[in-house]
Amino acid sequence: MPTTTPPSPERAASAGEATQASRVLIVDDDAFMATLLGLMLGRIGAFEAVGETDPAAALERLREHAREFDGIVVDLNMPGIDGMAFFRHLADIGYAGCVVPFSGEAPEVLESVMQLARSHGLNVPGTLTKPPRLEQLQALPWGCADARATSAGGDAGWQPDEQALRQALARGDIGCMYQPKVDLRDGRLVGVEALARWRHAAHGLITPDRFVPLAESCGAISELTRSVLETSLAQQARWRAQGLALSMSVNASARDLGDLGFADLVSERARHHGTQPEELVIEVTESELGDDPRLLVEIMSRLRLRRFALSIDDFGSGYSTLSKLRDAVFDEIKIDRDFTHAAHASLRGTVLFDSCTRLGQALGMRVVAEGIEDRLDWDFCRSHGVHLAQGYFISRPLAGEQLPRWQELWRERVPELVPTASDGGHSERPDQARA
Repeated sequence: MPTTTPPSPERAASAGEATQASRVLIVDDDAFMATLLGLMLGRIGAFEAVGETDPAAALERLREHAREFDGIVVDLNMPGIDGMAFFRHLADIGYAGCVVPFSGEAPEVLESVMQLARSHGLNVPGTLTKPPRLEQLQALPWGCADARATSAGGDAGWQPDEQALRQALARGDIGCMYQPKVDLRDGRLVGVEALARWRHAAHGLITPDRFVPLAESCGAISELTRSVLETSLAQQARWRAQGLALSMSVNASARDLGDLGFADLVSERARHHGTQPEELVIEVTESELGDDPRLLVEIMSRLRLRRFALSIDDFGSGYSTLSKLRDAVFDEIKIDRDFTHAAHASLRGTVLFDSCTRLGQALGMRVVAEGIEDRLDWDFCRSHGVHLAQGYFISRPLAGEQLPRWQELWRERVPELVPTASDGGHSERPDQARA
């Protein structure tokens, strides 16, 4: 029988009348445990907890009313549908709120399950052990409502086809948003990453996970890369005219790195927009580094000889990186979000994260951590040798015209995050941000 726990009156009163409770569904075949966890959530904040002991019934409810819940706590050991199967179903539904695995299993099992859930594209801020403890609940970054509201971009039921994609590219409907990259030593804004967004007249803002795989499969990925490169360089020039000098990071595909003319294209467009090579970073996803090592090294060496910076993106997500790190010279290593977020929470996470940072430092590369979701991630990365930071704790992707105002607000946050920093509001050249 489902049970509901109202939000804490004390917390609601202190937060003011505008406070809206986060609605959390607790799926656990033990009714007592679901009720206990709901009561504890009510004690730590403005939560409305709904308990469900039947996982099949919970999934049926979510298929119809997923948007009603800001977060879901899932017991891993349930009859019929266990936690791992539940994650798959949540991914199929397209659930975008927080998902928290809940179990009495060993910490390394919980961590493995957390990574599995994230591999399904779910938003997993952390895990909970049984029996639950108040301090553990309080330590979780319960940004459920915010994550749900901002993650559900566009019409989730619509799947674009090749014709729609090519028409969008021809009309210029695919533009860019920009996620800030800041120096962890003093909090300065030093660059941005350009992220493709499809603004569809009927289906809203479409994120790249919905159309980049299509572009790769139908042979339109190079056209997409060129569109993003042109748009981002033009925006960089507009910022430069406003006195805002920032590096621009643009993603390149495996097909781009197999094109002997790619370096010429990048050089010509950078020169056209007045961008110095050191101000442009070409990001290459680790898993897309290609199978022809000679062609890869040739094209990347050509970019390096022209002084463009190279970044290996999503580091840790691939399987054959060491040979490519040996053969190609990168300026920057970006640690994948799955290795950054909550790395502080376990010995395994810390060891893996530190191995990535030490490798980058030993090879003389700038180390960037992406996926910084909360203050704990920020403090951990500052104390573990990371140079630059990127993630929702700093900023979600912004439209180009929003960045100057965001920078003003960010400067107000910096003294709290970097107490010893003396940010006078002056931007340095992007190449000065390197360690």
